[in-house]
Amino acid sequence: MNVTYLGHAAILVEACGRRILMDPWLNDPTYHGTWWHFPPLALGVRDLPPLDYVYVSHEHPDHFDPPTLAHIDKNVEILIANFARKRFRNRLAALGFHRITEIDFGQTFDCGGGLRARLVAPDRPWDDSAILLSDGTANVLNVNDCHLDDATLSRLGDEQQIDLAFLTFTGASQYPGCFEFPIASKIERWRESKHAHLEEFVNWARLLRTKRAVPAAGNFALLAPDQLHLNTANYVNTPQDAVEALAKTAPEIEGLQMNPGDQWSPESGLRRLNPPPDWKRRMETIETLSSQRRGQIAEYFAAEEPAPADLFERFRNYFGKLLAANPRVAKRIGTVVWWAVEGPAGGDWVMDFTRDRDWVYRGVPAAWNLRIRIPDRLVHLGASEQAPWENLILSFRVRLARNPDRYNKEFWTWLCKL
Repeated sequence: MNVTYLGHAAILVEACGRRILMDPWLNDPTYHGTWWHFPPLALGVRDLPPLDYVYVSHEHPDHFDPPTLAHIDKNVEILIANFARKRFRNRLAALGFHRITEIDFGQTFDCGGGLRARLVAPDRPWDDSAILLSDGTANVLNVNDCHLDDATLSRLGDEQQIDLAFLTFTGASQYPGCFEFPIASKIERWRESKHAHLEEFVNWARLLRTKRAVPAAGNFALLAPDQLHLNTANYVNTPQDAVEALAKTAPEIEGLQMNPGDQWSPESGLRRLNPPPDWKRRMETIETLSSQRRGQIAEYFAAEEPAPADLFERFRNYFGKLLAANPRVAKRIGTVVWWAVEGPAGGDWVMDFTRDRDWVYRGVPAAWNLRIRIPDRLVHLGASEQAPWENLILSFRVRLARNPDRYNKEFWTWLCKL
């Protein structure tokens, strides 16, 4: 078995005469012009050898990237979990792939030649999956973003010796960076999240009893000039941070820092394509990359489709129909959301989940619980179903405020599944 780390969550495994590419995001940027690979890619989609399989864990664009998939042979067999909702499968089919295999969680899939794959279910109600690959000589677990409970991790470690595990190690959400908290509070929340992710990386490696753990699925940077501050070291762990935490508290497990183009095999161990980055100069390097990509960044945003003049009517019709079809959702959420939509087609709009009907209207609410500042172009993509709302929020192009400072799980779960 030979494993090539391409970047972020993209991994190529070659074993038993088969090649499987996992979570290929190999085209910058993603998340509506904001996420860029860091460290930068060493290999692109056109550098890949012929593939037998492409595994995609879930719909987030840093794992399921249509511009990357556009360059992949449409005769390749696509492997995804057998989710109850078929939107993911339909999106892959719309890209031209016609060999899409949906695998039940826990089922062993024979890739041929002795290579086997098994998908692992998350511990949360999201459409996501992890994958375990085995060829009789090595077992590789790619967890990507799939959150697993302690019992599942322990069971996986009991069932087989895991030789190499790719595990998350840092945060990648809009909290708390996009929230309007006082700076001292924001720094405290950042540091709590940063520490929790490092603890999780080490804990998962120990529960799995893996021989080696690789920090993965967190190697990106925000390069737009107005987002550079969100790359703060107060929030973001580096792969080196994760490897050092593992060495300190679980020295029996080897921490491997794999960077774009690096390879690993049971026979040869880690083989580097390039020297590892100087993580102490991370912010300086990101600022340099931002300057170098300035033209591309400006070109991307200039090419975005403008929002239509009747955006509010489309917004109201979209959400109004959803709530009219299931008014119990509003009762369950029970909050007032102020949408401060910025741009020529924007305005101040309200989604009042405390009402029995007419939930969406114009104006500034007298009392509100959540305020979402968001560009009109992103609202248009969500209301026209061109992009999932979760992806729009994860673009970091929003600013959020809570009043009072309390997380409304019901609202975010509902919105992010649309």
